[in-house]
Amino acid sequence: MAPAPGPSAGAARLRRDAALSRPPFRIETDRLYEVSPRGTPWTEGDPAEAAARLRRMRWLFGIGLAINAVTWTASGAAFVLGGPKWGAGFGLLAVLTAPLLGLPALAEAAARQRARRRHRSRAPDFPRG
Repeated sequence: MAPAPGPSAGAARLRRDAALSRPPFRIETDRLYEVSPRGTPWTEGDPAEAAARLRRMRWLFGIGLAINAVTWTASGAAFVLGGPKWGAGFGLLAVLTAPLLGLPALAEAAARQRARRRHRSRAPDFPRG
């Protein structure tokens, strides 16, 4: 059986006495910033708040879908029962309710943008090491 290959000459490895290899070193996730491609540091809001926004977006989409389904059904019923003019009137109402399906996504995008905090310098509530 062949022996296990040794480390390559160019492989990066930590020395035994290096500060990063000792146990006290750990990454504190509450002290991390994200950095945009332009170099602007930012932090996200509370995860519970993000979950509440997602629930709200789902409810708003469901309500918009229900309203849209009711207006399309009313449009068909108006066409059958009232003729082409009534059908056209309710059809126009149905078409006007279609943007309600995109409204929750726009509201979520705006809320996510408001929850993201941009920083010019270290935030005062940023935990100090």
